[in-house]
Amino acid sequence: MLEYQLIRSARRKTLGLQVKQGRVIVRAPYYLTNKQIVHFINEKSTWLQTKIDLQKQQPEPKPRAFTQGTLLWIKGEQKILTIGYQAKAEILNLPDEFRVMLPIGSGFENDQLSSIKIYQQRVKKQLEKWFKAEATSYLSTRLTELSEQTQLTPKSFKIRQYKARWGSCNNRGELSFNYLLMMAPLWVVDYVIVHELCHLTHLNHSKAFWQLVAQHSLHYQRAQDWLKNHQRQLVW
Repeated sequence: MLEYQLIRSARRKTLGLQVKQGRVIVRAPYYLTNKQIVHFINEKSTWLQTKIDLQKQQPEPKPRAFTQGTLLWIKGEQKILTIGYQAKAEILNLPDEFRVMLPIGSGFENDQLSSIKIYQQRVKKQLEKWFKAEATSYLSTRLTELSEQTQLTPKSFKIRQYKARWGSCNNRGELSFNYLLMMAPLWVVDYVIVHELCHLTHLNHSKAFWQLVAQHSLHYQRAQDWLKNHQRQLVW
């Protein structure tokens, strides 16, 4: 029997499994018994063990260093992070670089005046604001378009940052999206939108769910592959 961490929630209606850093995490509704949960884990034991073995073979990803010369994914393109100073904070998405301008007088013009950690946190904060604004702008329009295309309409949606998922759908028909999706190509972002919209009909990953996804996202497997292949480069 595999060891696992169990997280129960009153909002959940289905069981969810995740392997993170070689550990199994089970998310379950309160009404399921421990026996039912163990039975589910045993059914998925081969898949879980494969994921665990793969993760153990891979080195732990290092936290991103938000410093001059760091490579960032911006809408499917890798760009070099450059940092400068001017009167007001600003971000410039240029053809060959992604430039973060910190305000003059913030004490960061000279690294000796502040710790590297605080400096990186300031840069990261500016980046997060930009990603969130971009995600809000794109998703506000694209979600409406894809809702009309699929005839699947959420009650609401919000933008936030997740550590281990790109989006979510709950049983109230509310969608959430990770604003770091804006690191991926827009056609991949569209797949994630369709994926969550299809959960409005199937709040699971059943065969019927994937058939619905395939109906509205012809290249969904290619999008999944892109996210999988670049996963370690998208660590935030």
